[in-house]
Amino acid sequence: MNSVVSATIETALKCSARWTLLLVMAVPAAADSQGVPDQEWQTFASYSDVGYDQPQRPQFHFTSRKNWLNDPNGMVWYAGEYHLFFQHNPLSNKSANKSWGHAVSSDMLHWKQLPHAILPYGEGMVYSGTAVVDHNNVLGKQVGGIRTIVAFFTHAKRPFKQVAAFSTDKGRTFTLLNDGKAVVENQGLNETERDPKVFWHQASGQWVMVLWLKKARRDGPDALGKVRFFTSKNLVDWSPASDLDREWVYECMDLVQLPVDGDPDFKKWLLYDASFDYEIGDFDGTSFSSDGYVGTGDLGPVLYAGQTFNNSPDGRAVMIGWLRKRQNSLFEKNGMPFNQQMSFPTTLELRRTPQGIRLFRQPIEEIEQLYMKTHVFKGMRAQKATEAMASIQHDLLDISMSLDMSSAGRVELDVNGNRIQYDKETGLFSVNQDLQVPIALRGSCFKLRLLMDRTSLEAFINEGEAVVTDYLQNPRAGHDLGLAVRMDGDAEIDSLVVHQLKSIWTGLDK
Repeated sequence: MNSVVSATIETALKCSARWTLLLVMAVPAAADSQGVPDQEWQTFASYSDVGYDQPQRPQFHFTSRKNWLNDPNGMVWYAGEYHLFFQHNPLSNKSANKSWGHAVSSDMLHWKQLPHAILPYGEGMVYSGTAVVDHNNVLGKQVGGIRTIVAFFTHAKRPFKQVAAFSTDKGRTFTLLNDGKAVVENQGLNETERDPKVFWHQASGQWVMVLWLKKARRDGPDALGKVRFFTSKNLVDWSPASDLDREWVYECMDLVQLPVDGDPDFKKWLLYDASFDYEIGDFDGTSFSSDGYVGTGDLGPVLYAGQTFNNSPDGRAVMIGWLRKRQNSLFEKNGMPFNQQMSFPTTLELRRTPQGIRLFRQPIEEIEQLYMKTHVFKGMRAQKATEAMASIQHDLLDISMSLDMSSAGRVELDVNGNRIQYDKETGLFSVNQDLQVPIALRGSCFKLRLLMDRTSLEAFINEGEAVVTDYLQNPRAGHDLGLAVRMDGDAEIDSLVVHQLKSIWTGLDK
């Protein structure tokens, strides 16, 4: 098999709504497990006739121009660009034929999709993984002054193995390392071991790989799930370092070091999986020791497989996840050319609470670049606030509300036909009555921030101590556009701020 994973795109200039494609290196026509000749996976030239202006297209969340996406992969920053690779079907909007799609951004808001980066080979699909910058050129592949980006991923041919590919042109094209042979062979616990997370551990001076090996079972002597840590000095030779056995671990692991309360001299490590169960503890480069608490980073049903950017330029840990809706997605039901979307980027922060150190999440501050009009309401009762908001007719919103619940049993916020409610007596936060999750207040203050796109809602409660992400029942509800507030009792809204947002696709839509 030729080591070139995706054919190099020499020219991709938009002209009269068409893309010109020049294949610099041909790929042999060996068929993969789906019966598709290798050269037919690079379908990006056909994407140019699809814009971002469909009624159900999210307007400030990433979607592929067309076709299916799921897990974010290989998130890394290099030379002024954030790279978002992602699980992608280059042939249809169904979940199949997994490759790595690719997009870049200077601000994590405005994304430019590039030709598919890593394509199926050797009768196996290209599953999830991570990417790093080889700053010290330990692979010896660097060309000129451009650092090598190295991607690690699962080659999904049973038994699965972990492989690598490298790019010497800022992630535009990749070449398989060692012709696609394993850098980590299957460990023998599960035919589908997968999703390597690789990062540089500064304190021990080595590369670390976190790999999910086995899902927990209901009972038995070997019922716990397993994660294995590996270490390497050269990104090629990997040695097992330790195992972690837990009930909760399942695929797409991430491990990131974070300051507690912003203190650079007091840091902890956050370990989490695809479903965003997490533990906080310490990591010495070979093994993880937990503080003992198992939390959940998102209480909604759709956020999955979140990953943070490696090589962050400013020290922030920024995560993007997949908002999954496999069956009867509104995109598919409405005939959209794409399927599935990503979450909005959020910062991961650790803070002390009376119960211990906990994870907090907030939208990245870059969202302020999208503000086009802001409405501020203070010291109002619900009816007056509703009347004041009557003129706001917009489907892209960033809303922040703060109120004292001591004299209010319940607060409801209707946004474009969707009802968001918190009931103090039951302690339940609900979205359209379908999704209900318990939320504990700290004192009597209730703080809520909502990001509302055409298709999704992300609710950050109590400054992001609890987060609820879901798809909307009434996306872009037409005549239902509008905002209203209702409250029990005689309470006043301390503050209500509504930002109307611009689309991130301006200039790219047709």
